[in-house]
Amino acid sequence: MKLIPVQGKIIDITTPISPFMRIFPGDPKPSIERVFTLEKEGFALSMLSFGSHTGTHVDAPSHILSNGLPVDKLELENLMGMAYLLDFSSLSGALNADILEEAFQNTGVSEKISILLLKTEDSSGKHKGAEDIQAQSLESHFQNEEYREEEPDPAYLDESAASWIVGKGFKTIGVDSFSVDSLHSENLPVHHILISGNVNIVECLDLSSVKAGIYFFLCLPLKIEGCDGAPARALLITYPESHP
Repeated sequence: MKLIPVQGKIIDITTPISPFMRIFPGDPKPSIERVFTLEKEGFALSMLSFGSHTGTHVDAPSHILSNGLPVDKLELENLMGMAYLLDFSSLSGALNADILEEAFQNTGVSEKISILLLKTEDSSGKHKGAEDIQAQSLESHFQNEEYREEEPDPAYLDESAASWIVGKGFKTIGVDSFSVDSLHSENLPVHHILISGNVNIVECLDLSSVKAGIYFFLCLPLKIEGCDGAPARALLITYPESHP
């Protein structure tokens, strides 16, 4: 049984879902439509529409494997536990196994870490909420904020890094970018190595205000039957200075 250190500070690292958020090109655009209102019906109710990989989300094995488990069958125990956040936000391009090994060795961590989090970019602009962009029209925001093909990748994992993560026995890898693979990858080799190695993938975390270090990580995807992934609420909880 895992004990959650609730005495620590809780940090919400979830990207909010809104019609104004930046999305991966080609993914469904989020829509939040008010169906009933307090003024007319006496209660509020909205209809939500968005892709299964919108905002902070968990990739299920069925996302890329024909016989892979759907998101509702994932072991939640593997999506919570002691995590180490490594900061690669000053880098761009591929992160290989040697880079990860050196960075992890430099942490001096001696305890068993089951979750690895990678801060790969300045996510402060990517995760704007509706209150930050009310003055912008929906059309112009999507036009300005979606990734374009010519834009460079933030730091991403290459195949050797994915194999390193599997070999180290991590249960979950979390990133703040849209993909653990290069944004321009077509066959998603890193996804295949990680998921085939029983490593959960969490993408689009908001790590903009979080420093490198040890945290307790908690991520709960929506329980959508038979689905290839689902948005999730992700939290970090700080440990007291005396632990670990």
